[in-house]
Amino acid sequence: MAEGLKDLVVKKNDVEISRILVGTSPFIAAGQFEKSHQYYLEFVLKRGKIANIMSWCFRRGFDWVQAIDVDFLAREIGIASKEAPQAPKIVLSTWERPERAVKRFEGLDVRALLLHASIADSLDPSQIKEVLARIEGLGLIPGVATHSPTKTLTKLKHVEQVKVIMVPLNYAGLFNNRVEETLELLRETKAVVIAKKVLGAGRLPVDEALRWALSRPEIDSVALGIASLEEAQYTLNLARQLASKRSGTS
Repeated sequence: MAEGLKDLVVKKNDVEISRILVGTSPFIAAGQFEKSHQYYLEFVLKRGKIANIMSWCFRRGFDWVQAIDVDFLAREIGIASKEAPQAPKIVLSTWERPERAVKRFEGLDVRALLLHASIADSLDPSQIKEVLARIEGLGLIPGVATHSPTKTLTKLKHVEQVKVIMVPLNYAGLFNNRVEETLELLRETKAVVIAKKVLGAGRLPVDEALRWALSRPEIDSVALGIASLEEAQYTLNLARQLASKRSGTS
């Protein structure tokens, strides 16, 4: 299985990305999840379970991660990476200084660094350009995440430094009810597009949500939050099957 996943790595405008990223929002008990309190008890207060889940993913070839710039998450991914057949590739999002994020994930193969949505949505284009230039100076692919894609994508139309964009996007319009307008804006970008909240933070049927997201030509990659080994096995394997059909490798 791990060998087949190499076929799911695509290149767009000289940026490589896997069609499937292991998401980490459940691990920080992000507020969009109905099980946020449960996740806080399982992952934030306790060590080991994150590393166990990530190790399972890495051993099966799911070794591209959309990570969030948090100390304990960096440590757990680092532990899991020691058992990985090959070094996991990290697409990292950060609230803080890019230099601090790189230091926190030192020793891991960070490929891209994205401004967290809470920052990117509030800055003007000139401020975003300045931060992206610092990210490029670190030898990383620069990008942005957004909670408000129609607003932020519009203001970034002429910011050429944006190489990766991560947007909330699913067929039901959860967390972004302007789906068609977002898709129209994404057709105009040259940046790699990562869809987050594809499963509606656990509110949508996995099969239907994945089929929609992985069939959209505007979406290059999906970040899928995983909160258990059972979820990892079902969701990631189904995503692989669907992505392989799209790539013509099944």
